[in-house]
Amino acid sequence: MLAACASDEDGGGVLGFGGGAANEALPNDLQTTIPYEVDITGIDTQEEKLIAALNSVSTARRLQSRPTASRAGLQRRAEDDVERFQAVLRSNGFYDGQITFDIREKAPHSPSDNAFEPNTPVQGAKDDSVAGQSGEDALETSPDQPTPLVLTYTVDVGTPYLISAVNLVITYPDRVVERHATDKELEKTRLEIGQRATAEPIILGEQYGVDILREQGYPLVEAGKRKILADTAQKTITINYAFETGPQADFGDITVNGAKDVDPDFIASYHSWEPGEQYHPDQVRTTRRDLAQTNLFDSVIVKVAGPVKDNGEVPVEIDVVERKMRSIGGGVNFSTADGPGANAFWEHRNLFGAGEKLRLGIDVSSLEQGVSAQFKKPQFLERRQSFVAEADAKNNDTDAYKGSTVDSFVGIERPLWENWTTTFGVTAEYSDLTGSDSPNEQFYLAGLRGILRHDNTDNPLDPTKGNRFEINVSPYLGLSDKDTNFTTVSLAGSQYLSVDDEGDYVFAARARTGTIIGEERGSLPSNKRFYSGGGGSIRGYEYQKVGPLDDTSDHDPLGGRAVLELGAEFRARVTESFGVVPFIEGGNVYARSEPEDLDLLWAAGLGFRYYTAVGPLRFDVAVPLDKRPNIDDDFQFYISLGQAF
Repeated sequence: MLAACASDEDGGGVLGFGGGAANEALPNDLQTTIPYEVDITGIDTQEEKLIAALNSVSTARRLQSRPTASRAGLQRRAEDDVERFQAVLRSNGFYDGQITFDIREKAPHSPSDNAFEPNTPVQGAKDDSVAGQSGEDALETSPDQPTPLVLTYTVDVGTPYLISAVNLVITYPDRVVERHATDKELEKTRLEIGQRATAEPIILGEQYGVDILREQGYPLVEAGKRKILADTAQKTITINYAFETGPQADFGDITVNGAKDVDPDFIASYHSWEPGEQYHPDQVRTTRRDLAQTNLFDSVIVKVAGPVKDNGEVPVEIDVVERKMRSIGGGVNFSTADGPGANAFWEHRNLFGAGEKLRLGIDVSSLEQGVSAQFKKPQFLERRQSFVAEADAKNNDTDAYKGSTVDSFVGIERPLWENWTTTFGVTAEYSDLTGSDSPNEQFYLAGLRGILRHDNTDNPLDPTKGNRFEINVSPYLGLSDKDTNFTTVSLAGSQYLSVDDEGDYVFAARARTGTIIGEERGSLPSNKRFYSGGGGSIRGYEYQKVGPLDDTSDHDPLGGRAVLELGAEFRARVTESFGVVPFIEGGNVYARSEPEDLDLLWAAGLGFRYYTAVGPLRFDVAVPLDKRPNIDDDFQFYISLGQAF
């Protein structure tokens, strides 16, 4: 399809500049122009893309708000459109299409007519206004004004041409091969024998052909001149693609450009291919993706920098543009269940020059006050493997327990498959807590932590599709006088289904379950038990208040050895900035390591979202559907950033 700009070639309309008489003459000159309508007829209304393409290239339609001074001027616009329309028809597979046009005066408007329709307007056509008016009023004239014109294009598309064959002429360094494309190659090029011969898939098919040869180890392949042969008798076309492969090559030396604070050797270590491995574009794409995910660069380009050397290797260049390496941030939240809270962090993503990330944080709320540190060194011993270390210290003041805790973890994190990662390491923990059934107890624990995660969602704060899954297995061994040995197993997952293509209406669901094996509840540290209730689990109930409670008047939570939670919500983005979210959640905590029953405490509510650049601002109101006398409030509300899950 051709596209071009056109001017008002007949010079209709005189514009004066300056003051005095020139400006006064402007209204009279504009009255000499002739307004007109444009109709395109003869095309099946189901050919919406074709109709839109014709309207988009039409000079007469584009300049409709600048009428010509004569019928001859409008005719020149129409003649220009005929050539443009022919190109559009060919690009849509109509090689025998015929276009004619007719210009005549618009019939006088009569009261019995709602609108003048000399020909049925084609769906998709748009009439521009004249002198700021629109529709029928724009073409109503007084007796001393020229009669409006109607330009009608009649398009006979003819029989569409079909693809009958796809041939390849491949020039290798030592030979030339001419053959038909195989079924597998046709599938990769998205072409089918018998499909309509439209321009876009034919052009894209050539690029896919280049990709196919690159996947065979030819990094410098180029497309030659493409030939299209039409059989007017059979109404078919034959596509002849030509390619020059250049030499086959292996990956060679890597050069890094643009690195300032980041070690170039560290950047080069992200290459996904083995030394001497044959070139493949997938390896180039993987390397670029992995470098982009480090959050160290604003731009990453990985490309071959031929020619191929005498040893059969092609050099590779990695061009990067570094971003700022330090950042600070924070947030606030509030709920009637958890109280007010705030957090802040400082992060350095290139601490020692090789992508080492250090994050220091502080969290303060009415229930917890703590500090934390996280360290991650990428490319540790192996490609895409990271060394991770974490530590945090907290002061806790909840209804379930009060006191201090210190946790630490050191381990390895690495991807397993696409969207799957695993973390494994050792942990050491200290707690000095007072709980409802464990007064003044100290625990020293050592253990292992193994986590398997899957995440293919499209947005961490506001996912519209995909799912998340995590399984955590952590065995613990008591190091103090108390012989405390137990294993915690938990599974959590969520699913997101978009009802529409834009992601404005999303059904989201989540579930969590867990069990503790090895010790009775009273022998477990209070902070290692399962709890439920609050903004992060079951909205509508107070923090940690779902599950076993003590017999005191305060009904303090005791926690449990098993937990089950379910939740679902429908996220409807009503406008660009606002959304509503009805939701329902249920769950329970059990004293034993397996649920005694499946009776759940349910809650329901309505949320409101204000969408910002960093994520949705959340305001939720929830009521307990299984309200317990003298325990649960009538409602709870929550304010936070990001979706509930």
